[in-house]
Amino acid sequence: MLKRIAVSAVTMTLALAAQWNAPANALPLPLLPHLPFYETDTLPPSSHPEPLTGESNWSGSGGAHLDADYVFNGQRRTVGEFLNRSSTRGFLVLRDNRILDERYFGGYSAASRFNSWSVGKSITAAAVGIAVADGKIGSVDDPVTEYLPELATSGYNGVRIRDVLHMSSGIAYDESTNTDPTKGSTNTMIRMVAGISLPDQARGIPAERPPGTLWNYASMDSFVLGWIVAKVTGAPLSEFVRQRIWEPAGMASEALMGHDYAGNTIGFCCYHATVRDFARFGLLYLHDGDVGGRQIVPRAWIHDSTHSTEPYLQPRQLIPARPNASENAYGYGYQWWLGDGDRGDYTAVGFLGQFIYVSPRDNIVIVKTSEDLNSTDHMAEALQAFRALADATRR
Repeated sequence: MLKRIAVSAVTMTLALAAQWNAPANALPLPLLPHLPFYETDTLPPSSHPEPLTGESNWSGSGGAHLDADYVFNGQRRTVGEFLNRSSTRGFLVLRDNRILDERYFGGYSAASRFNSWSVGKSITAAAVGIAVADGKIGSVDDPVTEYLPELATSGYNGVRIRDVLHMSSGIAYDESTNTDPTKGSTNTMIRMVAGISLPDQARGIPAERPPGTLWNYASMDSFVLGWIVAKVTGAPLSEFVRQRIWEPAGMASEALMGHDYAGNTIGFCCYHATVRDFARFGLLYLHDGDVGGRQIVPRAWIHDSTHSTEPYLQPRQLIPARPNASENAYGYGYQWWLGDGDRGDYTAVGFLGQFIYVSPRDNIVIVKTSEDLNSTDHMAEALQAFRALADATRR
């Protein structure tokens, strides 16, 4: 019965999302994007929470807030207007560990847990980096099937882990839309709540092109990365994240991680956490993987995750067939979106407008959680809004 209810809820949500013509800052009531519709594992708070200076002083309501203006598509806009137009629900700006601004909208608060959606891909990639440093994974140039022989008859046969990290595995996976229930992660999630395990789904995906030749966003790639971590460590991805990221990085609140009915952690989404703890993950990258003098994620992994040299991973090259696509404002690394130019910034991005933006040059982390039905269209603008805010904090 639970599975049937979940499938019905997801199908209804997708139909409404596809057909409902409403203001950008509103959602139909049946769409509850930050509530789990799958089973979850619990990650308890860290025994040593990483302090954020001034966090007890922020209620998220009233008071002065940061703002900045910027030009996008020939129009001058403000960050405050963008936050409203893109259905923001939680917003936090950190300089190092100091809160510069924190806001919540629509009944949410600092205690609310938000679904990471695809922001979770960046957390899963960090787990891969730790497993490499531990020697559990020999190299990202190893083939996936060295660790998952179950995929030898799938499109992952002969594909390097590096290519999976880069979303260039070559598998036949179309995630160009989130409203078609027959495609991409939407189809994957519907089948998952119907009882088809994620490993079984991965086994059934064929190859479409040679790996390492073209960027193609595929959430199944991120599940496979988490599956590799689970296989080499002998524990669910959620347990590895709990032990090696959530606890040592000092996350202050309980989190949830979604899994299928067979217990396989989803990995490509569905980390449910507070805005402040998502910010602490951003700080982990801002500080080159170090927390309190302890190296949690290898420094070299942070660098490799947030840089790429492959031509097809560069800004304006991700989707050459659609040069005006919002995604082309970015390049791509190991499950992180990379800013264009020489600024060196990067961001984790999730469906419906979830962001963890990191700018090492400005010592800034920005978290934005949203319920934005136009989130794909707003991706490119978000980068300019975040940069404007980072610039404003230096004045």
